[in-house]
Amino acid sequence: MSKKSAKRDPRLARGRKVLEEWGIQPAAGQDLDIASLGERIGQNADADFALAALLGEVQTAESAQFLADWIERTTDKPLRKEISRALYRLSQKGIQADRPQKGSGKSILTPIEPEGYLSAMDGRGDRLVWIVKSRVGGGLHFLSSLINEPEGMRYIEGTEISRKMLRQVLQDLLDRRGVTMVQVPWRYCDFLMQEGYERAEAQDRKEVEAYPALRSFVSTTPAERVNVSSDRSDKAGHVYSLPQAVPLPDSLDRQAIAADDTFLATSIQLGEEPEMQRWVFDAEQAKPYVEKISSAQESPLVLNQHQQKDRVDDVIKQAIAEVFSGESGQVYARRLEEMALYFAATERVASAQRALAVSLALQKEGASGSSIPFCEGLVQQSIGLHYTEEKQQQQEEAKSSLIMKPSEFAAQAQQAQRQRRV
Repeated sequence: MSKKSAKRDPRLARGRKVLEEWGIQPAAGQDLDIASLGERIGQNADADFALAALLGEVQTAESAQFLADWIERTTDKPLRKEISRALYRLSQKGIQADRPQKGSGKSILTPIEPEGYLSAMDGRGDRLVWIVKSRVGGGLHFLSSLINEPEGMRYIEGTEISRKMLRQVLQDLLDRRGVTMVQVPWRYCDFLMQEGYERAEAQDRKEVEAYPALRSFVSTTPAERVNVSSDRSDKAGHVYSLPQAVPLPDSLDRQAIAADDTFLATSIQLGEEPEMQRWVFDAEQAKPYVEKISSAQESPLVLNQHQQKDRVDDVIKQAIAEVFSGESGQVYARRLEEMALYFAATERVASAQRALAVSLALQKEGASGSSIPFCEGLVQQSIGLHYTEEKQQQQEEAKSSLIMKPSEFAAQAQQAQRQRRV
């Protein structure tokens, strides 16, 4: 049993001491006489927690079967959660157990396939990912998460709802927030959750630690891993993978779209889609470029309109190159590939083709986003928006101040000088 597990719940730490008193040494987990452990169950509540965690590290089919039988017998919900975590850890190692099937029982394993739901991404790379599975006896297991590309899982929730409630939630999201959830293969949603959880866990985010237990209610088989064309990690250790298994429909042929320049040339039209209008840089991302443009326009040097435009164009080109190349470019490539899936699911084939065309262009070695209308438009719109907001704020502040900044004085002097020349 790891120290990390013991820190998660004080009962695990207390239970570990009890196990040691009984002569059950966690360090020797692989040598446990699992068949004899049944006599210990129920003797001490803390020890039960510690024993469940310990068995999750004993990578044998016998350990997995012991846990599977145990979870069917106990009604203690916190203990069931700990056992589920242990079974999940074993399943990730490829060790499965047969769960008892009872005619009147409520086994979490049913032959009914889960359903997957996905929202569009916003400008920050966030999207909703759901998995829904029918329960034996009625109702649905509902697993909902918010996953960022590339930061990972931001939150995870699980509950039981009815089919009617699911329809109401879908309609409410559309009516109140303009968010449409589309059905996609549930295995892709499962992959996104698993990948998002791993990224969040690497950053020690406590708010997602319930994911393994919650996932066990929809599946106990390991999440499918996809083949990737490349793995890159930044200085913080985040890994950016380009999945080759985004379940695009047959109408989106990657080779055909990559070979047709029309889709890339008209990619600026993606900005007309309501979902893409949310793809605007936040203030922090736009700040360095806005500052450079402001600095150029407030320079004490006398610059004519053409010179100022050239400087602004240089800043825009720099932003395009930095945002759509390297690791950042691969993040946008992945976002756009998934948006192609979303547009296809909402019967907007032309937008799906354009989104995929931009994604494929950004995946090419040495890509920088230059000469891609969508990339250029996104940068210009984002920087322009934040620049306008900053100028409006400065004007409001100037109205309430009697102090003139040197840059303001220089700008006025330059204007007066140009008027005298005329």
